[in-house]
Amino acid sequence: MRKTNLSESLYQWEPANPQLPSHVKGVPRGEGFSAVKIFIFLFNTLKGLIGLLIAQLIHLFPFLYKQNQKGKLVFTGTADFGLISILSGFNDWEKIDDFNDFFKPWTFLKKPSVAKKKWQSDTQFAYERLNGINPAFIKKCRQSDIYPVGKFRVTDEILKPVWGSDITLASALASDRLYVLDYKIFDNILNPQLEDQLGRYAFAPLCLLYVNDEKQLVPIAIQLQQKTVDDNAFNRIFTPGDDSEVWLTAKTVIGSADISYQGIVSHLLHTHLIAETFAIATFRKLSPEHIIYQILKPHFFNTLAINNMARGVFLPRKGLFDIIGALGYTGSHELLIRGYSGKGSEYQGEPWLFYKQSLPYDLTERNVYDLPGYYYREDALLIWDAIKDYVSDVLKLQYKVVDDLINDKELQAWKNELIDPNYGNIQGLLSPDKFDQLTESFNSLDDLIEIVTNIIFTVTVRHSAVNFGQYEHAAWIPNLPFAIYQSFSDFLENDNKEKIDLVKKLPSRWQSILQIVLMSTLSLAPPYTSESLLTLKNPFSHTPAKLAFETFQKHLQEIEEKISVRNLSRSQPYIYLLPSKIAQSIAI
Repeated sequence: MRKTNLSESLYQWEPANPQLPSHVKGVPRGEGFSAVKIFIFLFNTLKGLIGLLIAQLIHLFPFLYKQNQKGKLVFTGTADFGLISILSGFNDWEKIDDFNDFFKPWTFLKKPSVAKKKWQSDTQFAYERLNGINPAFIKKCRQSDIYPVGKFRVTDEILKPVWGSDITLASALASDRLYVLDYKIFDNILNPQLEDQLGRYAFAPLCLLYVNDEKQLVPIAIQLQQKTVDDNAFNRIFTPGDDSEVWLTAKTVIGSADISYQGIVSHLLHTHLIAETFAIATFRKLSPEHIIYQILKPHFFNTLAINNMARGVFLPRKGLFDIIGALGYTGSHELLIRGYSGKGSEYQGEPWLFYKQSLPYDLTERNVYDLPGYYYREDALLIWDAIKDYVSDVLKLQYKVVDDLINDKELQAWKNELIDPNYGNIQGLLSPDKFDQLTESFNSLDDLIEIVTNIIFTVTVRHSAVNFGQYEHAAWIPNLPFAIYQSFSDFLENDNKEKIDLVKKLPSRWQSILQIVLMSTLSLAPPYTSESLLTLKNPFSHTPAKLAFETFQKHLQEIEEKISVRNLSRSQPYIYLLPSKIAQSIAI
């Protein structure tokens, strides 16, 4: 118990914010990065930055030549020699193909894989909603989601040119072929004045997807806003029947909302910040000899350090979310609060609850067990089951009867610290029907196994799924731009036939550089930033638990081989949940 008390002085909670998970003060001794890891971070960042600056320098010469041809290369200024006028437009893209400038041999950056595919296609768009960097968001569509009951104003009349007269919304719903993306969490997150001030525009779009006769998921309708000011007013619906540039722009708005949600909610909040809360309670309340400490400790490697860096680099004013994110400083913090508490300014949604993050619960809740081409689901379920078997084998060695749980004072203290609103502030550690275990003594081994399984899955599988594909999907800016830089207010009118220029709505060259370098650094996978699940060292000191870990490793190796075989027959290999690619912890 003396070690536990010593840990409590080392790992101190910051004053709790009831609307967010709690975190530790600073970076406790022994939790920082190694010198080697810092070097890897800096080398990768500087390499990408220097390469992209070279690309900018190379771009300068043809730009100045064009300016001269237009008669604009005239030094008419005073203090700046007219350079501001001459270089006006240097930061702008002219066409989508110009993004290739950043992926040449001299930039030291390989072209993202999505750019080599038909990233503009509807099938690729749908594929990324299933197996991209935000794979746990799509859900089956219900009648209550769409017109006339729901806010999605899609109708048979609108979709008839898309899928013909033989299919209706009612028949597609009845045959379980409709799925929806609903980004309602962004509704009214920024007011128009703040959007104009930022020069970035936030959308709360909806997207309807359909499983066609070829068993392929494709988008069929997009609505860029949740509702109109007047409920009777028209809310424009975009479909594949629109002009190709218009349809691509609508899909790009979905991509921008998707990466905003991924970056702040499904990535930062649901993995990084949640993991830190469990790590602190574990270090404070469990001694190193405790079985739960031993099983969890490897999965908190470098998490406190990377989170401290994230709070300093991403979240403050003039941080990356403020500079290049769609929501800026104010909107990003509002989104974090909405994502955790379910409450916000002019917003009421569902709070984050731990038990609902269980993979089987989540898949059932979203009703996506029969969704074809969902490789994330297929692979994640294999590893969930393997983790649960491993946790069960280990914990059953320690807890043979109920009294072993009830009399474990460290376990009870750990549970109490996690749910205390003044400390861990974890919501929904167990479902409401098991509330007595939270208010009294924790006494169910099955529930403990579920909790520990959920923790390990979150910090390994869930984080790897949302993190390590970021470069391949989001370094190609038109695919997943961090922000949209023009309003759509006039474009949303039903009869507006104005030609749209997508490239003018995308991040500029300098903003693109920041996004690409960030995606490159954050995508550093094992072994550069941590061990993988397959190379993780045995954390246990006692032989029976050591044997359980070895069995777990063998199981993971079998899963590695099974996924590798699956990938041979898939439309695209899904590699992010190969156990050799899954990081042991949230270490980047």
